Amino acid sequence: MAIWVSRGELIGTTSEIVGYKSGLGLTREEYSDIVPTESHRIWFGEDDDTLRIYPEEFEELISHLLFKVGNIESPTNELFTISLRRKYKDNEELLDILMDLFSMFIESLNKFSATVKLLSTPVYNPKEFFDDARSKYGFPGSKLALEIVENHILQMHKSPWGSFREIDWRDIIKLKGLFASSSINTSHGTFIDQRYIDYLGPNFNKIEDIHWRKFEALTCEFFERQGYYVEIGPGTNDGGIDARVWTDNPENGEPPTILVQCKRYKEKYPIEQIIVKGLHDDVVYENAQKGLIVTTSTLSPGSRNLIKARSYPVYEANKMTLKNWIEVMRKPNTGVFMAR
Repeated sequence: MAIWVSRGELIGTTSEIVGYKSGLGLTREEYSDIVPTESHRIWFGEDDDTLRIYPEEFEELISHLLFKVGNIESPTNELFTISLRRKYKDNEELLDILMDLFSMFIESLNKFSATVKLLSTPVYNPKEFFDDARSKYGFPGSKLALEIVENHILQMHKSPWGSFREIDWRDIIKLKGLFASSSINTSHGTFIDQRYIDYLGPNFNKIEDIHWRKFEALTCEFFERQGYYVEIGPGTNDGGIDARVWTDNPENGEPPTILVQCKRYKEKYPIEQIIVKGLHDDVVYENAQKGLIVTTSTLSPGSRNLIKARSYPVYEANKMTLKNWIEVMRKPNTGVFMAR
């Protein structure tokens, strides 16, 4: 059955759904940059135009946009029952268990649905389903039951037909803040908001365009999540040191373990020797163990030769390192289950 809707209403509804589920607010122009080619006919044109679209077209559009803003790991909109059956199609024993668990899971959901009106806080708890799966099939049953629940959560999150979202975002942040704002205040992270990290996963080519202060915050967030004690610099008049990192609590007055200097370049400027020398001098002055240059560029050949010839304890985290950091910090597909 097709849906009749004006283009303006479609775009407004789409931005509301994606913004609610991802916690990230995009302008119409920003959405237009990431709309898939197959959706151009419904996205571009006069707002007053009446469109005839199929539900699956709308579902695919929402899934694609959630993927492009980094909220989910894949844009595919395939039913989770189909994808799991395909995954285990060559293992007859596990496939039989999976098919039985599908029936058990549906029964569990039906049981929950029958009691929803009687509950003050209707949140589905899959514990009984897990217990039954483990009791009947042991460890393989537990593993498959977990996959069923996780994939069902993801399918619900992708769906545009309900209000479910995986993380209870306490606010909506604007995507343009990643590129235009020096603010590092965040309600979903210590130094930089998790939604910006998730966005940079599938849009890593934007790393050179983010605000320099956000670049410093991204670096600090990585070290903080690795268990280090991190002190971010003031942003200006910092003497060239953008962050100080300790392996232990610095309250006892120990010198920093790492002095960090961040260099986010939009152009391919190499890191020259003067920067390396300056950071090395700071390492010596503060009695730190090492210095780290975090950059979207790379060290120049002369800088590398200088470090090697003089045995400077100065290291480089380049663009590929940053890409790995973001993948480590990304958190798509996480949150509560069936909160209403």
